[in-house]
Amino acid sequence: MFDKNSPERHRQADSDDEDDDQIHIDTNDAFEIIDVDPSTDNMAENQLDDLELNENLQDEEDDDALLTISHHKPGNSIFAISIDPQLQNRVCSGGEDDRCLVWSLETGELIHEYPQFDDSVHQVCWSFDGKYLCACDMRGQIRCWTDNQDGLPLTEVWSFHTGIDIELMRFHPSAHVLFVGTNDSQLWLFKIPSGEYKIMHGGSDVEITTLEILANGKQCICGYGNGQIKLWDLKQCSVVWQYDSNGEGDSEMNHTNAKCISMCLNDEQTLVACGSADGNCRVININNGKLLSSFACCSPTSSNKPSAAASNEDEDDDDEATATTIESVAFGAGHLLICGTLAGFVYIWDINTKLLRATLNLQSGIVKCLLNEGYLLYAACLDGHIRLLDIRNGEPLKEWKSGGGQGCEIMDMLITKDKRYLLCAYMQGSCRAFKLKE
Repeated sequence: MFDKNSPERHRQADSDDEDDDQIHIDTNDAFEIIDVDPSTDNMAENQLDDLELNENLQDEEDDDALLTISHHKPGNSIFAISIDPQLQNRVCSGGEDDRCLVWSLETGELIHEYPQFDDSVHQVCWSFDGKYLCACDMRGQIRCWTDNQDGLPLTEVWSFHTGIDIELMRFHPSAHVLFVGTNDSQLWLFKIPSGEYKIMHGGSDVEITTLEILANGKQCICGYGNGQIKLWDLKQCSVVWQYDSNGEGDSEMNHTNAKCISMCLNDEQTLVACGSADGNCRVININNGKLLSSFACCSPTSSNKPSAAASNEDEDDDDEATATTIESVAFGAGHLLICGTLAGFVYIWDINTKLLRATLNLQSGIVKCLLNEGYLLYAACLDGHIRLLDIRNGEPLKEWKSGGGQGCEIMDMLITKDKRYLLCAYMQGSCRAFKLKE
């Protein structure tokens, strides 16, 4: 989900003392900007038409979905979706209507609605083997279910209340251990279904915003609201290393809001990339916690914009700063790093040369990016479109539309394990399934 409260982003200060291993790229280094919107010729005409409409109302358009699910309350955002990793036919969704539902991917039929939560259900996840399903709301309530004798996930085996707002939740990739991050920097580890737990405190009162569990199953990396990144030893509950965004080698950058927004690991588990609210993506060596590179992802039109003098211009800058937030990061084939921003730009960087390969303008804010086969990029956007791109050359390959209309913004997206379907959750209170292949 995108961060709506990103503070003002300031221009990077130049530095002549930059370390060779910590290179910061000026956005002016970009040599190619690709516009992937085929309708730009009619942009002026469309803008005039839009003046006659409510600013929040979007025209209806084609709907390419194979299946549309409308079991949640209309107009209430669906924040999260998750699919059973084994059966691949049961989908769980949680929304602003305080409800958690399970429905069939094959028919769209509602399988079960769980008792209502106290607040918006914003995190749902299945265990690696599909044995357990967990959901939580924003106030800290967690519930866990398993299959009954009929094979339906209706038997509640555990529940808990953290007493504080939950920011993220996910299962261990190979064990029945649930990770829960709260807004006071605490990371809870629960054994399921016993409920035994231990807490790893981040040492501050800021929220945990991102989490990646290493393939060894013994360590995890957390990103925090103050820009810190920490590698944790899960057995010892201790910090292996800590990176601070205002630390040595990164001090010339602006850190008014280095809040971690997105995170990913490379296939070799040697690098972690963290996209921040300040528009910078930091790549860190997992072995020692050292910053290798920092990539500035600011839209070309805003990077050279003069400082605002009037208050209304300051407000515009605040909106622009929010738009620079890096909502999604991914490592691609050929040592590429992909960053998707709320401003609607995809930046493709070469990690080895630290050069910007291409900048793609998708014309709408990016919520989430998923890679398939290392080079096929699926980008979920706020206009309800899913755009497929080839990151090797920036070529647009396909685009799926979601019917348009008010609330068509995509909130979450996933691809099934067999790569046959793409699922999206929407602000308008619906879910859609798109067919990728037979």
